[in-house]
Amino acid sequence: MTKKAEISAKPKRNIFLHARPRTVPAAALRFRLTWGLGGAAALMVIVQLVTGILLNFSYEPTPLAAYGSVQHIHFDILFGRLFRNLHHWTGHALIVIVSLHMLRVFFSSAFRGTRYLNWIIGLGLLSLILLANFSGYLLPWDQRAYWAVTIATSILEYLPGIGPALLMVVRGGSDIGPVTLHIFHTLHTGLMPLLLLLLMLWHFWKIRRAGGLFLGECGDDGHESAATELTRLPARPHLFVREKAAAAVVLAALLYAAIFFNAPLGMLANPGLTPKTVKAPWYFIGLQELLIHVNPVVVVLVLPLLTISFLLFFPMVKADNVKGTKLVRLLFIGLGLTLTLLTIVGLVFRGPGMEWIF
Repeated sequence: MTKKAEISAKPKRNIFLHARPRTVPAAALRFRLTWGLGGAAALMVIVQLVTGILLNFSYEPTPLAAYGSVQHIHFDILFGRLFRNLHHWTGHALIVIVSLHMLRVFFSSAFRGTRYLNWIIGLGLLSLILLANFSGYLLPWDQRAYWAVTIATSILEYLPGIGPALLMVVRGGSDIGPVTLHIFHTLHTGLMPLLLLLLMLWHFWKIRRAGGLFLGECGDDGHESAATELTRLPARPHLFVREKAAAAVVLAALLYAAIFFNAPLGMLANPGLTPKTVKAPWYFIGLQELLIHVNPVVVVLVLPLLTISFLLFFPMVKADNVKGTKLVRLLFIGLGLTLTLLTIVGLVFRGPGMEWIF
C-alpha cells in the first residue's frame, strides 16, 4: 500500500466530516426513536442565533434607550415584530424541547458506556440554554423583566457566605441598573452563543463517534450490537428527507406562534414601583415556589448540589439491563414531576403577593 493510500485509509476524525453520515441503520430512521427532538433543538438554536443577530442591530443596551429600541423594533422596523416574536417564543420552546430530549435520552438509556460524556455535555447545553434565556429576559427593560430578574437574582442572597458577593457580581452592584443590563447583554449576545455553538458541535461529534443514534441493543461498552447494524441505508435521501420534513414542521410551528402571538412588553421599568405580582421567569419559578415551603439555604444550596450530583453520576450506577435500576428511574421521575408541579403551582395558582388563587 502506498503512503497516500495508507493515509486515505485512516479513519477521518475531523468534526465537520462527522456532521453527516453516509449511511444510517434502518432502525435509526424510526421517528419514535428520537421524536426529532435533538434536530429540533439544533434548528431552534440556529433560529435564535439568526434572529438575535438581526435584533441586535437595532437594540441599544442602556436603560434610557433599551425600552424605546424594543418598541422601535416591534412597531417600526420591517419584519421587526416577526423576528422579535420568533426570537422570544423560540427561546422558551427551546427549554421545553431540550428538557424532553433529555427525558428521551434517559428513558432509552442512551447515556451509558462511551456515551456518558455526551450526557454531561447535554447537561451543560441545558444549563447554557437556561442562562441564555435568563440573560435575555432583562433586555426589554420593562416592568415585568426588571422585577422578574430582581426576584430571580435575589435568590443568590441565601447562599451562605458567598451569596451577597455573588449577587453583587451578577448585578454589577447592589441593585439592577445600567451595569446589570450591560452584563446581561454581553452574556446574551457574546459569551452564551459562543459556548452554546461549541458545546453543540462537540455534542453532535460525540454522537457520530459513538456510532450514531443509540438503538437500544447495546453491550457493556455502550455500543450497539452487530444485529442493529445489519441493515444500513444511504443517508440521502432517507435521512435527509426526514430531517427536512421535521425542520419544516418545527419552523411552521414557530412561525405560527410568532405571527399570531406577540412577545410581551409591559410598561417601562420603574425601580421605584413594585408590581403587585412579582414572579421569576417560568423556568425558575419552581425555585421561587419552593422557597415558600422550604428553608432558603436548603433550596439554593443543598437541593441543587444533590440534584446536580445525581444527574452527573447516576449513569455510573451499574445495571443488570439496558433500562437501568428501578431506584434511579424512580428518583429521576420524581425529580421531574416535582419540578413540573412546582412550576405549575407558581404559574397558575399564585396571585398578587404570591397568595393562593383558585
